[in-house]
Amino acid sequence: MFCTLAQLSPRVYGIDQVLSPYVYVFYASFIVAFVFTPIMRMVAIHYNIVDNPDRLRKMHQSPVAYLGGIAIFLGLLAGLAISQYLSLHRSEPGWPSPHPGIKFSIVLGALIIVLLGLWDDLLGVRPTGKIIGQVAVAILLLLDDVGSQCTRSLLENLLMKIFQLIGPVDSSGAAIGPDLVNSTWFQPLVYVTSSLLVVVVVVGCCNATNLMDGLDGLCGGVTAIIAFGFVFIAVHLAMYGGGLNTNWDALRVILGLAILGAVLGFVPYNFNPASIFMGDAGSMLLGFVCAVMIILMAQERPKWFLAAMVMFALPVLDTTLAFARRWIAGRPLFSADAQHFHHQLVQRGFTVKQTVLISYGLAVFFALLGATIVFIRTRYSVAIYLVTFGSIVVAAYKIGMVHERPRGGRPSTLEDATTNRNTEVVNSGEAFEVQGKTAVTADTGGIGSGGSEAGSASRDTADPAVHRQASIPPAA
Repeated sequence: MFCTLAQLSPRVYGIDQVLSPYVYVFYASFIVAFVFTPIMRMVAIHYNIVDNPDRLRKMHQSPVAYLGGIAIFLGLLAGLAISQYLSLHRSEPGWPSPHPGIKFSIVLGALIIVLLGLWDDLLGVRPTGKIIGQVAVAILLLLDDVGSQCTRSLLENLLMKIFQLIGPVDSSGAAIGPDLVNSTWFQPLVYVTSSLLVVVVVVGCCNATNLMDGLDGLCGGVTAIIAFGFVFIAVHLAMYGGGLNTNWDALRVILGLAILGAVLGFVPYNFNPASIFMGDAGSMLLGFVCAVMIILMAQERPKWFLAAMVMFALPVLDTTLAFARRWIAGRPLFSADAQHFHHQLVQRGFTVKQTVLISYGLAVFFALLGATIVFIRTRYSVAIYLVTFGSIVVAAYKIGMVHERPRGGRPSTLEDATTNRNTEVVNSGEAFEVQGKTAVTADTGGIGSGGSEAGSASRDTADPAVHRQASIPPAA
């Protein structure tokens, strides 16, 4: 039960005091996801719920089972369920309950997102249908008081700064600040801005992780790193919470541990070569849980919201680049393509595993960058973040990641490959050099492409950076 508690004397807890009561959440989530992932794979194969290759965006060589997202959801649900039998890391006589409370809207919202994603995996859902479902889930959170006050701290500080600069002053010259508590306009302003922020975060995060799910182990591994960063922030807040928001502190830690365990239980089966995909059911679920964590951070102070957003920066950057690229090309913003950040790394010669590991490294970098806000003042960290992200945006533009076909990359589709004229005629008996996976045969003069763009189950078969020499024997 979430209620306003009396302010208690501040007390600092150690990491072990905060984590030890809730670590069983991680155990339950990991074990359930790890056990149910191969079970869901068998179910998917039995009912032919598979992802078939199309040689355009889905480049795996054979059908791969879906329903991995269901295993992740079951792991998340198991972790949240077992938390109801655990004790709070801080409890005082007279408290409503010694056990942590889980907001029902979070569980129901996760279920709706999973069902929406599963519907898309099986039958297909238009982008507008997905967005409507995601907005509905965001409204559900707001009705359950999750994030309904997440902009209060920011607005209070901002308005006080403004009144200090331009507001009236008393006889001593001191600024007279507004009475925000008793004002009739401040609370509606908080609710409206908080509602807009919650909707934007939920819709943005769900689609960002969905767009990132393009290579084996990519979305799951990156989300696991992000979740680890979220747990770090949540534990820090619980250590210095002082007791006023103990239930919210516990919820953040529990939710972070639950999604971390569930994803880590799934990733071993999803890493290249993948035996099962999470599908939209899993990718949107991961985005939803990340969105809830970001919202819960925003409820505390703007600096924690900033830290959480920085940790989630890789999916945000990928989505931003995708929208910018489509806008420049004059295509619909929600049209599908094979030109995402990870696709372009593969097109530049990296193997699937190398691309995934590079993405892991970037996710770790952003997680560490977000964690620095714990140790330095917000005004200094904002400067670091602005310089960092400004440099990334400029670099992405200069190397061509906002263009449809990056410089030096392979053709975007098989149709483009058939129109690629950057080849030379090779006579019979001459030696020729094969760069990447495109070859010109001496007897037909055609182009053969045995590579892929996105890569999946068997996409990591050759390294296109290696140049091989071959000799064609004279025709008989």
